[in-house]
Amino acid sequence: MLLNKQQMDAVLYTYGPCLVIAGAGSGKTRVITEKIVHLIANCGYKSSEVCAVTFTNKAAKEMKERISLELSAEQIKGLRVSTFHSLGLEIIRNEFKTIGLRKGFSLFDEYDQHSVIKEILQKFSANDTSEEIKEKVLDCSNKISKFKNDLLTPDEVLALANDDYTQFFGLIYKEYQECLNSYNAIDFDDLIFIPVKLFERNEIVRSRWSRRIQYLLVDEYQDTNLSQYKLIKLLVKEHQHFTVVGDDDQSIYSWRGARPQNIPLLKQDFPNLKVIMLEQNYRSKGIILHCANALISNNQHEYEKKLYSELDYGSKIRVIEIAKSDEEGRKLVADIISHHYVKGTRYQDYAILYRGNYQSVEIEKALQESNIPYRIVGGQSFFSQVEVKDFMCYLRTLATNDNRAFLRIINIPRREIGPVAISHLTELADKYKLSLLEACLDSRVQSELKPKEAEKFTNFGYMIQNIRGEILADTKNSVIAKLSELTGYDKWLKSEASSEKSAEIKSNHVDILLDWVTKSMTEDGLDFDEAVQKISLRELLDRNEQDFELDEVQLMTLHSSKGLEFPYVYMIGMEEGLLPHKNSIESGDIDEERRLAYVGITRARNELTFLVCKERKTRIAGNNQSKQKVEPSRFLDELPKEDLDWKRIEEASTQKDIDEAANNAMAVLRALFPNK
Repeated sequence: MLLNKQQMDAVLYTYGPCLVIAGAGSGKTRVITEKIVHLIANCGYKSSEVCAVTFTNKAAKEMKERISLELSAEQIKGLRVSTFHSLGLEIIRNEFKTIGLRKGFSLFDEYDQHSVIKEILQKFSANDTSEEIKEKVLDCSNKISKFKNDLLTPDEVLALANDDYTQFFGLIYKEYQECLNSYNAIDFDDLIFIPVKLFERNEIVRSRWSRRIQYLLVDEYQDTNLSQYKLIKLLVKEHQHFTVVGDDDQSIYSWRGARPQNIPLLKQDFPNLKVIMLEQNYRSKGIILHCANALISNNQHEYEKKLYSELDYGSKIRVIEIAKSDEEGRKLVADIISHHYVKGTRYQDYAILYRGNYQSVEIEKALQESNIPYRIVGGQSFFSQVEVKDFMCYLRTLATNDNRAFLRIINIPRREIGPVAISHLTELADKYKLSLLEACLDSRVQSELKPKEAEKFTNFGYMIQNIRGEILADTKNSVIAKLSELTGYDKWLKSEASSEKSAEIKSNHVDILLDWVTKSMTEDGLDFDEAVQKISLRELLDRNEQDFELDEVQLMTLHSSKGLEFPYVYMIGMEEGLLPHKNSIESGDIDEERRLAYVGITRARNELTFLVCKERKTRIAGNNQSKQKVEPSRFLDELPKEDLDWKRIEEASTQKDIDEAANNAMAVLRALFPNK
């Protein structure tokens, strides 16, 4: 594909500061790689004088691969294509003596950081419980990260502190930094913080690095924070030879410090800045771009742009209304099945996008029940959460005497049963041809175990036996909802969680799992053992998942979808309180939520579908649920009415539509396989 005029302008302009506003799907990565090739092949730059920075190793690797297709290995020797933090680490390694570090300094990971902060808090908060200290560790870690990203030293934080709250964090920060110094260590945020501070106070070092990096290119510029912007500014201070590429409409990471205001700031700091707009989209049908432009026009812009495409206009964007949120998964999956067979598509052509990871749970269940392969992208499958795997093992032990499941949960919660005791039990179970659970209650096994071992295994065996008896005798299936409490897992989970919020989320996952077991029994007419077996199938699929590309429906958050594209996109939960999120509504900060919706819309190549529920179920405490009427997202009102095909589905007709979609799919199958 040849470069268009705007892309060519961006590649050829090498005489001063350049800002490329690159709309979604406009070929920004190609512009950066072609510009690097042009600088080295045609402009006299040595490869070692060119540096490109981005935010992920994956993006850096992709750039290197593209460049290597056009330049020889000799030509690109010494070329820097890396993340901001890798560049920062290179600077620190070269300048460690000037910084005050000793050779062989350590880079602390999150675990190291939390361990140091915990030790400090135990001195500062001697009267706090272990739970309270756990929660404070996370708060302090986040605060220290923010201080460093805002380029504030401990002394500066303490000098600015005007309340006890900030003063407390400032003192922890100061002590933490002193610990790092004594350990000859730095943390992740220091990889940018230290080079910036070094360049600000040492002009000789800054000038040396500015001469080394004669041309700087920055990808995803809209995601830079204050410290990253300062690093860019200091590196190009003398020659001002740089190109930054970004899109303020795709700035969706303010929660981790990204500042879309860094785009207009460039014009202030570099008055001769050349601005080039990439507006031709090579990805999406015209109707998708028309809707994206209409939506994002409601945000304020420093530079106005309007995406366009030379592809055809495309079919209307569907808005599917659903009566209740617990029908969302079934309705969505029925639609995908029908579309898949009618259009002859692959499952990997479909992406399901949502605001928060928790929204995937019901969708996963529906996909699993319909035997549709799927993959969680940029997140963790519900079934791969540690607490869900733990409790699946409790369920399998209760239902099937599964030895592998038994071994996972025998010490969760801790029962002080060591590996030697478990080895004894395993040998005796083998000897008498028993399952491990059966062995716990077998008199022959008990007589051959040490008395303390026998007592612990017997207690566990009786607990499982008694709970199973309660389940089988319970005609209303009410015992299942209490299994976490009956096994002691709920209490243990709360004691082990890093914070009260984390414990609540994990407990909620277990509650959802137990709710599914109950539903499988009440709605599908299965007994307890059959319900557990059905849900266990998903875990088996998770274990067999491979790294190579499979034909799977893609599930991901809107944040994770950035930079990706799919032929068919479903955006679920297009409701007030979800998108825009209720926190943003309460704070009055809707612009970033609108940008998030814009990112979702522009992931679609051919077709886009929104799902809207009229009533959504929310979990409020434990296993309690509340049903709430919800309103369609305001963002739907901002889209051109003529581009939408709004399917208002009443509650009474939902099951009928699902059955109709299934019948359509069967009709297609019969047509494909007439003799079957």
